Amino acid sequence: MGTFLAVGTAARRRRHVALAVGTLAVVGAALVGATGASAGPAFSQTMVVPYDGVNPCTGEPITGTGTSHFLLSENLSASGNLESDLDVRVDGLKAVGVLSGKKYVVQEAFVHRFVFGGASEDTFDIVAHYVRVGEDGTLILGDDFYEYLRTHITANSNGVVTASRYDVNPMPCQ
Repeated sequence: MGTFLAVGTAARRRRHVALAVGTLAVVGAALVGATGASAGPAFSQTMVVPYDGVNPCTGEPITGTGTSHFLLSENLSASGNLESDLDVRVDGLKAVGVLSGKKYVVQEAFVHRFVFGGASEDTFDIVAHYVRVGEDGTLILGDDFYEYLRTHITANSNGVVTASRYDVNPMPCQ
């Protein structure tokens, strides 16, 4: 999170997939050897973050600061189900266009939730919304960036996928 990449680039998707795989590995390693039901304490962190990027809709570099919220919770149920929730958000980010001086308001969210054991499910959402504030008429359409990736998969206890869904925003520049 924190950098614009060209819409639909492989690099952006690889970064998000790598984060998801890393999260799975950390959560799995943390619960190895656990017996019975246990709920790990949630880990929460909030911090101010710098931001530099490029609005892919206008090509303009932007820079600013905002607040990042990170929350991770995990649980191993008595029946052996592994449950995990990861929620990372950037809120209140105010940025400025380096060339135009235009102000931007930025929000990003990365959410990954899964349950493994018997029947399993995995949900993964990424949302990025960048709004250029204070229009002067030079750009009427296409200067705001809104991108999302939403996936969900459900499998039965034999590991057979019983439902899946994949959604992306077909028109990110609005």
